[in-house]
Amino acid sequence: MLVAMTHRPPGRLTRDAEAPLLLESFFVAAVASFLGIRWFLGATGYPRVGSNGIHIAHMLWGGLLMLLALMLLLAFLDRWVQHLAAVIAGLGFGTFIDEIGKFVTSDNNYFFRPAVALIYGVFVVAFLVARAFVGRRRLTQTEALANALDILEGSLDRPIDPDDRARVQRLLQLADPQAPLAVLAARYVADLPPAAEHTSLIGTIRRNLTDGYEDLMANPWAERALSVGVVAYAALAVFGVALVASGTPTSGVADTSSVATIAQVASTIIGAALVGRGVLSLPSSRAAAYHWFMRGLLVWILVTQVFVFYSSQLAGIGGLAIDLVAYGSLRFAISREIVAGRHAQQSRAGRG
Repeated sequence: MLVAMTHRPPGRLTRDAEAPLLLESFFVAAVASFLGIRWFLGATGYPRVGSNGIHIAHMLWGGLLMLLALMLLLAFLDRWVQHLAAVIAGLGFGTFIDEIGKFVTSDNNYFFRPAVALIYGVFVVAFLVARAFVGRRRLTQTEALANALDILEGSLDRPIDPDDRARVQRLLQLADPQAPLAVLAARYVADLPPAAEHTSLIGTIRRNLTDGYEDLMANPWAERALSVGVVAYAALAVFGVALVASGTPTSGVADTSSVATIAQVASTIIGAALVGRGVLSLPSSRAAAYHWFMRGLLVWILVTQVFVFYSSQLAGIGGLAIDLVAYGSLRFAISREIVAGRHAQQSRAGRG
């Protein structure tokens, strides 16, 4: 059944509070897809899909993945579908943009050496545009209320997850407390029963990871060990890139190879500096330190690994795999620190 839409004058767009995470997932998936395809094709001898003069370019598969992501976004309201669609769209975009060399050369040359730099340029421009969309301004009261209601949509007529309850309550604190809709939403979420413990495999794994993280960080030596581990990880990243850069052949492609080498070294140092800034923040705030770590890691994933792959496919795909594991672990740690901070804030408010 189609719902008639009412027309109103265009106004300021309402930002999604989770847009940074969604865009981050998109770009990480895109880079992983692009580098993964290049590695797979190189390892298998660049097979052709099709016969009798027909070749199905993998750009088409990228378009189908992006179509699937778009259909999911248009068909469903659930927030988890948004995150799934962001990953699928990123995989599709990386698959699509991988064939840019065919469309900027007269001989449809997939192996056009500067194609990697062109792809990186596309990623940079897209990232800057995405940042412009999201902005760094704090959510307005209207945006905070809209995001709270959007989360509540997933809890209509059923119990609410404790993490979602904390997120909604925080957003309602940012909204206008006198707004009738905010008052109703606050009453509604307060009356919602808590969701039961997850009995699924994923729920069990997530609960075990959460308990393990909290037990680990409760140890007095945990932050010192974390600092040492992060510094060692950054040092190994710089050392590894230096090895790849020093071993890059320059015959025949001196110009592009020198650009790739400079990009590798410069981006690795920038990422390491961001990680170092996080180490300095660790004694005062784990959440702030983790965000600095994430900034450095994203520089390595979105920039460094692209140019490392240009010089050495094996080193590029190996480094990407390690960085993706670190990315997933860090994203989980950030989510737990945010939840812990909200619970602490609520406890202080309750005592007050």
